[in-house]
Amino acid sequence: MNLRATRRRTALTGLLVLAACSSAPPQATQQATLQAASPAPRSAAVAPSPQAPAEVGNELRVLVFRGGSAARFGHNHVLLAGDLRVDWAAGGPVLRFRLDELTIDPPEIRERLGPAFASLLDDQARAGTRANLMKALDAEAHPEVVVRTLQQVGEGDRRAVEAEISWHGLTRRQWLVVAVDGRHARGEAVLRQSDFGIVPFTVLGGLLAVQDALVVQFELTQP
Repeated sequence: MNLRATRRRTALTGLLVLAACSSAPPQATQQATLQAASPAPRSAAVAPSPQAPAEVGNELRVLVFRGGSAARFGHNHVLLAGDLRVDWAAGGPVLRFRLDELTIDPPEIRERLGPAFASLLDDQARAGTRANLMKALDAEAHPEVVVRTLQQVGEGDRRAVEAEISWHGLTRRQWLVVAVDGRHARGEAVLRQSDFGIVPFTVLGGLLAVQDALVVQFELTQP
């Protein structure tokens, strides 16, 4: 068998393996998109060592969407800021969280997000996703993300908020819309990893990848 035929057979085998994963029933365990690059070690934990939980009434989620020419074999992911800290400054809230404290694909939140996140991921899949995610985001060198409110425009239950976001050693400004109800605020923003010098995760020559744009959702309660 010549070299070209060998390569063709190897690529075909890889796609057949991916297809086998995707053909399992929705309730069956499937591998995560980000797990494709390297299998999780048997002893890997899904979540980091126990830390103080995020403040009651405050939550920040990051939605990561599958991409690549074989995206249908991958999964969308949701990341929860497990150590979210909120300082209520005079100009508006300042949010801080660590990438190495992210909770990966918590089942209760995946269920809450609907069909696009309906696939079930087991502990090994989530651990593999964590390992590859931390590497892709360079979390060891840049562990913390800070979102600082710069100004608020508007009154009533709808505000335009300009925020300063520090991530991966870079700082960018961004406007977002926030819904306000008494002491509660809910907002959403779209961040592009490439704007912060991050190359979106990809494997198998782009067959499986995550999209550049991330959706950040947050809910805050002022004490």
